[in-house]
Amino acid sequence: GGIVEHCGSLVYGGLVDARTGALREDTAGALREVGVPLLRWPGGNFASGYHWQDGVGPRERRPVRFDLEWQAEEPNTFGTDEYVAACRALGAAPYLCANAGSGTAEEAARWVEYCNRDGRSSHAALRAANGHPRPHGVPLWGIGNEVYGRGQIGRADVDGYIGTVKEFSRLMKKVDPTIRLVAVGWERAEWNFRLVKEAGEYFD
Repeated sequence: GGIVEHCGSLVYGGLVDARTGALREDTAGALREVGVPLLRWPGGNFASGYHWQDGVGPRERRPVRFDLEWQAEEPNTFGTDEYVAACRALGAAPYLCANAGSGTAEEAARWVEYCNRDGRSSHAALRAANGHPRPHGVPLWGIGNEVYGRGQIGRADVDGYIGTVKEFSRLMKKVDPTIRLVAVGWERAEWNFRLVKEAGEYFD
């Protein structure tokens, strides 16, 4: 699979035209030629400070935020709906990375609701109001990004992350029990052994 992150010109000017927001056909053609089975978004380190609500609704009304990770202004004109559309255009399965840094388990669960729930609940209705009456059906979700990193927003040790995995999983799967969750591994075996032993039942 692949990853696209809001860093430099990877999204604005790379994946999409920075002025119009349209998917760049040269980039799309190259990715189709390579063949990308799934595409992870919104990062990367950017994900640890990203709040998905900033990137939905009319593009001209979305807030411009100062991204604390890359110290740059983020216009939020490329958000959830644009990402799902790009995945479909590329033939790639969407893989969303939830904010386990400055975000909460409830925020992640509401994102699942926005993407995957059919019905009249507020976030499903918000997606419909934004022009997408049918659920996006995002199958794969990550619980955070490199949470052990020294410069990561909301950095956690393994004990803290085990608790995060349990809480995020519990709430996200209440909304859609069919989603598959990915936890953060590390090159240090102790982290991985403890994570699998103490929280393995909570992720896929």
